[in-house]
Amino acid sequence: MEFPIVIQHRHVHLSKEDAEVLFGVGTELIPERPIGHRGQFLSEQTVDLVGKNGLFEHVRILGPFREKTQVELSASDAFAIGIAAPVRVSGDLLHSGHCRLRSNQTEIKVSSQTIIPARHLHCNDHTAKQLGLSHHEIIAVELLDSDAQKIEHVIVRVHPTFSNELHLSSDEAATLWLEPHHRIRLCSKKY
Repeated sequence: MEFPIVIQHRHVHLSKEDAEVLFGVGTELIPERPIGHRGQFLSEQTVDLVGKNGLFEHVRILGPFREKTQVELSASDAFAIGIAAPVRVSGDLLHSGHCRLRSNQTEIKVSSQTIIPARHLHCNDHTAKQLGLSHHEIIAVELLDSDAQKIEHVIVRVHPTFSNELHLSSDEAATLWLEPHHRIRLCSKKY
């Protein structure tokens, strides 16, 4: 089975509470367009992301709201603005990086909520069952049309709403000279 590659850009997932501090009580995220996973979307709202050494303006917010705010950067993004962010699976925020988020109205500090997302393969339940994959399993994948070049240590993430996609940071994609039209297939399941 083939999977498309999604190159992740810096983005923010906001909690309802943090969104209301940044944009006002009763704020809802306004969908601009859907993204691959069912029910998720690119929001019209943006924030500035502030680190020790600089900032990125107009960082996109992905909706819907999450239980806890999470900022996702590439390693070069984190280095550029002075954030010590570890490579982690989404949701694993223990001892992660710190930054500030700024709107036109105010600014908040987000402590232990900034990560560099580990490379991961999203699968819906049906695909995972079909391929014998389980949530948080570590696999290797093979790039198609590239003389069997492998990407190892890929974490499988399974959820009913997920599209079947390999997510790489922009740094990883650049290192491998990959673009969104490239595709992969599973090459080994276990380490």
